[in-house]
Parts: sequence; C-alpha cells; structure tokens
Amino acid sequence: MRFTLRAKLLFFSVALAILPLVVAGRALIRIAEDELKGSVNEELSTAAARISEQIDERYANTWVGPLLMVRNAIDDETLGPEEKVALLTSGIEDLNDVVALQVTAQGLTSPVVTAKDGFVQRLRAAGGDPGALLTIAPGDLEGLFGTEDVFVGSAESIEATGDWLISIVVPLRRPVSGRAGLLSARIRLAGLQESVAADPLTKTGSILLVDSAGTSLFDSAGQRPEELEIVRNAAAMLGTGRRAVVANPYTRADGERMLGVYAMPRHLEWAVVVEKNEAEAYLAIDEMLRSLLFWVVAGLSVAAIGAFIFAQRMSRPILAIDRVAGEVSRGNLNVRVEGVHSRDEIGDLAVRMNEMIRGLLERFHLEKFVSGGTLDAVKSSDEHGVELGGVRRRVTVFFSDIRGFTAFSEDVEPEVVVEMLNTFLREQAEVVKEFHGDIDKYVGDELVAVFQGEDMLINAVRCAVKIQREMERLRGEHPEWDVSVGIGINTGEVVMGAMGSADRMDYTILGDTVNVGARLCSAAGRGQTLLSAASYEGVIGLEGIELVRLEPIEVKGKARRIEVYDVRGVSPDR
Repeated sequence: MRFTLRAKLLFFSVALAILPLVVAGRALIRIAEDELKGSVNEELSTAAARISEQIDERYANTWVGPLLMVRNAIDDETLGPEEKVALLTSGIEDLNDVVALQVTAQGLTSPVVTAKDGFVQRLRAAGGDPGALLTIAPGDLEGLFGTEDVFVGSAESIEATGDWLISIVVPLRRPVSGRAGLLSARIRLAGLQESVAADPLTKTGSILLVDSAGTSLFDSAGQRPEELEIVRNAAAMLGTGRRAVVANPYTRADGERMLGVYAMPRHLEWAVVVEKNEAEAYLAIDEMLRSLLFWVVAGLSVAAIGAFIFAQRMSRPILAIDRVAGEVSRGNLNVRVEGVHSRDEIGDLAVRMNEMIRGLLERFHLEKFVSGGTLDAVKSSDEHGVELGGVRRRVTVFFSDIRGFTAFSEDVEPEVVVEMLNTFLREQAEVVKEFHGDIDKYVGDELVAVFQGEDMLINAVRCAVKIQREMERLRGEHPEWDVSVGIGINTGEVVMGAMGSADRMDYTILGDTVNVGARLCSAAGRGQTLLSAASYEGVIGLEGIELVRLEPIEVKGKARRIEVYDVRGVSPDR
C-alpha cells in the first residue's frame, strides 16, 4: 500500500493539532488579539498613506505637470496671441480633470478663459452660469503676480451639479501684453473622488478628506466633521505645516469607540482621515472567545478537518508544480505555477520553477535573433562553450538588397519605413526558410543567407525567383512602396565559424566567395537576380532553369571582370 505525501501530512497534522487546541487555546487567542489590533492599525496607516500618495501623484502628474507644459507653450515667444488662444482651446480637451484654463494679465479685468464643452453644457443643463463658476476674478489673483510658487485654492462645491473644484495657479515667466501674467486652471475632483471611493478600505471602514478648516470634501449632506476629535487634531497639524501619519483612536459623542489614522499629502492643505469602528474591527476576537469551548469539546474532529485542509494546502502546491513541470516537458512554455503564496521551501520552489520557465522562454525567443548555424554550433559545443575559429565549407551565399530604399526612406515617415522594411524582410525570410536556407544576418535593408547541402544551388535559385515574385505581389498590394529587390548568388568555399572575442562573438561566414556574392548583389538591378560563373556551372545541366549570360562586370577587389548570369525564372516542376 502506497503511503502518499498527502496521507503523511494528514496523519502528522492531526497528531500535532490536538495538543495546541487543548493546552494552548487561550494563549493563541491572546496572541491573535494582539496581532489583530496591530493589523488593524497597520491597515489604517497603510490606507491613509496610500491615499495621500495617490493624491500627491495626481497633483504632480495629472494637474500641475500638464499645466506647466501649457505654461511653457504660452511662454514661447514664437507664438502669437491668436496661436496661444488656439493652444488653450484645443489643448484643454487633452488635460484630464482640467475643466477650464485662464490666462490673466495684471491690471486687466478681462482674462482669457477656455473651458471644456462637455462640462460647460453640464453646468448649463443644471441651470448654472459657466462664466461665473469657471472664471477666477482677477481681483482674487492680485496677490499672486510676481511670485514663482504654484498656488492651490480651496476646494469649492458647485451645488447645481454636485461637482467639487479647486483652482491651481502658476505664474507665467514671460509678460502677457507687457504685463505680469498668471495661468490658472479649474480642476474637477470627480476622478479623485472616484479613486477614494474605490479604495478597498471603504468596504470595512470609512475615508474622509478634510481641509485645514475641518471642512469635509465631497460631502453634500451637511455633516460637521470638524466636531470629531480626529478631524480637529488633523486640522491642527495642518496648521503647523508638519506632514506625518498619525494613529488617533477616539470616542464619538455617542460613546462609540473608533480606531482612526490621519495622514497629509505633501502638496495640498488636506488631511486623509481613515477610521473603523473598534467593535467591528475586533469582532473576530469576540467570536474566537465564544467559540473556544466548542473547539475544545470538538477538538479531535475539528483537528482532523483542519489537518486535512492543511494537508491539502501543503500538497496542492506540489501537485501544481508537478503539473507545470509536465507541461514544460511537452514543450508548453506559457504555463506558470500560480496560486502558491507560501513563504517556505515550496514557495521558493514555485518561484524558481517560474524563473526557470521564463529563462527557457527567453532562450526560445533569443533563437529568433541568431542564425541556424549559430544554434548548431552552440548545441555541438562541449562544456567549455563555443570556441573561436572556423572551418572551410563549400556553400552557396545569397545576398538580397532592397533597391530604392534610401530614396523611399527620405520621403516617408520612419514608421512607414519600418513597416515596409519588416514586411519585405519577413516575406523574404519565409521563402529562405521554405527552401532550406539559413539567414546569417540582416544588415540594414540587406538579407544574407547561406544554403548548404547537395541541392543548395537549385534551392538558392528557386528561392531567388520566388522572392522576386513575392516582391512583385507586395508592390501590387502597396503601390506607394516604390522599391524592388536585387539579388546576388555565388558558390564556393568559405570559412564558417565563430569570430570576435571570448566575451562577444559572431558565428558567420568569411572569404572571397562572400565578397563576390555581395558585389553581385550590389550590381543587380531592380527585380534582377545575378548568378556567378561558379554557381552557373552547378545548375547549367539542370532543366527548367532559364539563365541569360550578361556582359562581364567589374567588381571591387577583382583585377579581371567576372562573368555573370541573369536568372529569368524556374519552371514550375523545379
């Protein structure tokens, strides 16, 4: 009979669970009580700090950051007044939370104001006056001219719509019509309100935002939070300019005891107050005390159930790891060990298993960036790795270069150039693979491939003909891509191996055969495939290949002209 791991865990768990239940039940409850109190305070402190950080992040990235960018554009001396007004009008739609922008010049009573159409319509539908509600009176800004600091106004409620707004004012660095100027924005706080309302703490407690006067933001019910002790303490700390996370348990006027924490954002004169009812927070402790007798009486049965669950939880991660290992052995690298959160050896094993799978997946993707010859060299190497050096081999080299690429790239956007280049290279790569070639490298708009084996010449020629056909098809689908492909093919001995240094090497081919192939590619015209005399001798006796002898050409590095042949086609049966 097989005694499984799960059975072993169950047996020993039951034996070990009885003693703590009977002997140390009360001690465990006391420990749990202390831990729970600390946990509740930690939860409240974490929530207060988290919300404060969210407010600071929204202030910096959503409110002030974009506003400073708008200021920089307005300060641009190359823009005229009409262009700056147009910038405000069109740019406001891209600013989250901003419902109105205003430029005010010192001493002038008519500021330039632009507002989001949707919010203006919302105000009018509710019977409000958008001009009065969204415009900041120049007199209210008088004391801000000549300063360099960002000013944040108090939060205001629009009763007609229930919206809350604040004003943020930044000084302009350059005069407006010869006068000191200010750029101000009316910020709608609905996004912040929704973010606070969605915080997980709202499920078990309450969150309150108050200003330095103790006024509650987003509160339209007429409550008076300034009467709460924790709110008074938070408002007093705001007045000192200090910023801290402070635990502040207190008792309400009705005798209800509360656990509370408040924290302050760095940039706003606000306080984040989070609180929980103490009785509800410690409800679990009372439940534990009431159920203590039950656990003692039913100790054995409960211990058995708990031990069974414990055994399940201990064995389930191992089974999950085993399942993932099986999937990996079948070649599936998209699986991960999930649901294992234990901080022990099993959890470490799950983490290492996922790291191993990610490493295998990275190596799998890395293969796309190296040639087949490189992979073969790595697989055939010993424990010392691939060594520098090369061997002589007879191969057919294949060079393909896009004609008209330079002119095309000068006339179109870079994104279109990349799209065209990737499309052409992708189609060529698929054809090279179809005819058993190995892509050695990409050099800009040039593709270099190597064909080996008994049929390397015919494979290279058939590959060239099909590539030209595919390029014609692509030009038909994209007439705006006025480019073609020139191809050069040469056969001979090359040195193939690892070149470079021990730390950084490249597995490639070298030699005169490679140079001649590159020269043939350079000499090939649009849609033309040139074959060297060495390659011609290998296919001259094969039927179905149409070749035309051309005038010998001069190539760099050769004293004499070399013979070349134009590949016109391959019959379908080839």
